[in-house]
Amino acid sequence: MDFHSTRMLAKTLILIFFLFHFGNSDLCKPDAPGAFKVRLSIKKALGDNAYSWNTDEEFLFKAVMAFVMRTHVNNTIQISNILLCNVTQRVSFWFVVTTPSNSSEPIDSTKVKNAIRLERNRINSAFLLNDNTLEFVDIPPTIAPVTSYSNQSWLIVLGVVAGLLGLASIFLTVSGIKRYRKKKVAEETDESEDKMKPAETIENGTRCENIHIPEGVDNVGFEDITPL
Repeated sequence: MDFHSTRMLAKTLILIFFLFHFGNSDLCKPDAPGAFKVRLSIKKALGDNAYSWNTDEEFLFKAVMAFVMRTHVNNTIQISNILLCNVTQRVSFWFVVTTPSNSSEPIDSTKVKNAIRLERNRINSAFLLNDNTLEFVDIPPTIAPVTSYSNQSWLIVLGVVAGLLGLASIFLTVSGIKRYRKKKVAEETDESEDKMKPAETIENGTRCENIHIPEGVDNVGFEDITPL
């Protein structure tokens, strides 16, 4: 290969490189279609054991995301399909996942979101973080379950009915105990009053109840009667 051919090949490679670079720069940028922002609070999560975010960590992120996308979106996705841009020291960056067949076309954002939400635990574990310290902006950490309001309504009604029945049973029990105690106390009072009544003496058919007879006065009505 002569010098002229080598020079032409070099120019072609440089042109391809710049076209690829500028194409990706337009594809991966803040708020671009299919682009997502990530924020990491490494110092907050690990304290003195915090690691520095560098190109090795970026490669790990790309590898993890490639695994997630291959598992849930397309099993032909490669690390080269994960693009990172606008990396800051605090640490935050944007990323885009491109299709394997066309590196200038991002994968549908809904598919990317669902894949990330299904694998949040594995993504967090790779960086020793959690949902609060590894944040995918605008992507909730888990898929929220569909709320069934009909079931909740029935549970509320059932709880109210059960509560009312419980209160009624307690009221009846307490009322019965009080009535029983009052009845018992009344019976005991009547028995005590009967025991405290003065003794009565009946003689010759006449009731004598604490009769006082003055001295020197004969009680004719109580004289001895000689039997016939």
